[in-house]
Amino acid sequence: MTTVPSAASTTKPRPAGRWLCRARRAGGFTLLEVMMALAILGLGLVVLIKSAAGSIFNAQQAHMMGVVTDLARARMYDLEETLLKDGFSDTEQAEQDKAFDDEGWPSVKYSYKIEEVELPGWEQLQALAKGHAAKTGSGSGSGQGSEEGGGFENSALGGMMMQFGDFGGGGGGGKGSGDIGSAVGASFIQGQYTMFQQILKVSIRKVSLTVTWQVMGSERDMKVVAFFTDAAAMDKVLSGLGSQELPDAGAGSGSGSNKPKPTPPGGPLELGGPPR
Repeated sequence: MTTVPSAASTTKPRPAGRWLCRARRAGGFTLLEVMMALAILGLGLVVLIKSAAGSIFNAQQAHMMGVVTDLARARMYDLEETLLKDGFSDTEQAEQDKAFDDEGWPSVKYSYKIEEVELPGWEQLQALAKGHAAKTGSGSGSGQGSEEGGGFENSALGGMMMQFGDFGGGGGGGKGSGDIGSAVGASFIQGQYTMFQQILKVSIRKVSLTVTWQVMGSERDMKVVAFFTDAAAMDKVLSGLGSQELPDAGAGSGSGSNKPKPTPPGGPLELGGPPR
């Protein structure tokens, strides 16, 4: 009698590891996988939030920069009108921590200072010229020849002063006509420089305006500098020379004359024919 094997006896046993893997996958993710996913998500959110905050800050800063520029320009116009109306003062004028309340921006503060524009005195220029001459004379034997190109001696006024023996110390020709010429030239430059210094002092004012504000808790500031002139004060120093008109080109004195030449009798002569 032939026996037929049952289905239960023909089924091969399967490995236990495969059943455990399927059971684990059906149950969910492991703790390590969840932690790695959360770390990647947190890193992405941090970068996204930082980028969004930077964009908001830049937009707010650009907006406030436009507002502050308009406020500073308006305040400069007011200061200019005040100076032209009241005139230039000999003393320094300044105000600190003023707010733009009337303009509707009380959080924006400003400070300004009005001061004279003064050039160095003639004695200071002499000291600079003499000091450079002494430095050049003491170091002339080194042979290096390296000097900075932005000093007083390289300016136009410094070069003119260095040409005179009294200030540059480089003449070395002894007493004579050269010393007299140097003294005359130095006196002329001193007179012109003093007049120019006085013109700047009475006719020009330097206005420095500093505006401060906050952008999302961060302090910001902007400084604006302008120079205003008073033509009336300048003309007063020049004794009215600035208001005089220049003479015409043909009004100069000389041997020539601008009178028309007289016409000969019978009319003007024609080339190639006898007079009429």
